[in-house]
Amino acid sequence: MSAIIPTTGPFTAANVTALLPVLKLSSIALQSAQDTILRQQATATGLIIWRGAYPIAWIYPGYHNGQSDLKPKHCDFVDVAYHRQTQRGVNLETADFYTLQEALEFIADTFGAVIGGAS
Repeated sequence: MSAIIPTTGPFTAANVTALLPVLKLSSIALQSAQDTILRQQATATGLIIWRGAYPIAWIYPGYHNGQSDLKPKHCDFVDVAYHRQTQRGVNLETADFYTLQEALEFIADTFGAVIGGAS
């Protein structure tokens, strides 16, 4: 598989590479550790979960249309993309759940906070 790297627009390889040193992703936990309430913001594609001024997770409703035993099968799920601090840096991780409530509980447990209302 090869990556498609845009050559025009705001997200060209050069623009993103220049921006990366400015982003302080690993400081998110330190700067917002005192924030025990997470906010959720509805978007056109799902929910963004915020801790203070920092987005920490994206919840996206997913589905799969396929088949099982030669019969149509539909499966709904909820994907969560979130950052995770590791020994050597920060990784973008994903998890999937059957319900939105399970996804929200996972985020609250993972980030040690309570999810408040929408912003």
